[in-house]
Amino acid sequence: MATRDVSNDRAGRLGAWMGIAFVVLFVAGFIVFPTPNSSKAKDTAKWAAWWNDSGHRVAAVIGAYLVVLGVLAFVWFAWTLRRRLQDRDLGRDLGGLMFTFGSLFAGIAMVSALVRASIAGAKQFGNTPVPSGDFARQFDQIGFALLLVAAALCAGIFVAIASFLARRTGALPGWLTAAGYVVGVLQLLASFFFPFILFVLWVLIASIVLVRRGSSAPRAA
Repeated sequence: MATRDVSNDRAGRLGAWMGIAFVVLFVAGFIVFPTPNSSKAKDTAKWAAWWNDSGHRVAAVIGAYLVVLGVLAFVWFAWTLRRRLQDRDLGRDLGGLMFTFGSLFAGIAMVSALVRASIAGAKQFGNTPVPSGDFARQFDQIGFALLLVAAALCAGIFVAIASFLARRTGALPGWLTAAGYVVGVLQLLASFFFPFILFVLWVLIASIVLVRRGSSAPRAA
């Protein structure tokens, strides 16, 4: 039993670090992933020329891998947060719901990254011809729509439930749980991108708090 507790504690501490890893990898993936700037985006022919550049294609594939690794780390973080919050009234049921929406966010975010990188990957690994500029731009827009609409809504519900449970258990500071409610509601406006950044920032701060406090699940008296 003691060995199991030590193992769970270690996994929990590592899970708190996974939240930080999610932010680092996810942001790095977005930075690495190349897209034409706003002036070029108006010219659909330049979208096709963009993906004919092998350097852009390689960077897009690397960026997609970083995003996928990041959201996998987020699933571990969400599991850790569920363990931390589940040993209270309603904690088990709501904790499971929180983890479900966190997993949905991760899955949709993965699909988003793969859709955005599909043209680059198909050309780089399968030598598939680059489609027209209109088609290439639409693929990029579909990827962003998946992330900033469907995934963001799941992220908002995840943060709202986590904030509710954290306030009941005291696992996170009161100011952070209050901010979590605001961040959760703002995900309805994530299509403007800035509210989605707030979600990533909330995960980073929550992870740092869990690392500093110790991320093992609270034990019943």
